[in-house]
Amino acid sequence: MRLEIIIDKKHQIPTSTMEALRQELLKQLGEPFPDLHVRVAPGSAMALTVSRASKEDRERAEAMVQEVWENSDSWMPEAENADA
Repeated sequence: MRLEIIIDKKHQIPTSTMEALRQELLKQLGEPFPDLHVRVAPGSAMALTVSRASKEDRERAEAMVQEVWENSDSWMPEAENADA
């Protein structure tokens, strides 16, 4: 499975936060999806793409990504966390 998250550059998300998100996604989704490849990168718009997965796995992965994002206090680096 390939998971790609593109974050709009206008949001000025630090590279350390994007890497922390990538690491947390690997940690949380790696067990149920052992063939997982994650990419988090800046771009011109916000996007979430899940490929090389069944519809059920895609929906499950998208829900898990949403949960990880909503629980950012547990993985976001301290400096960025204080500003949120």
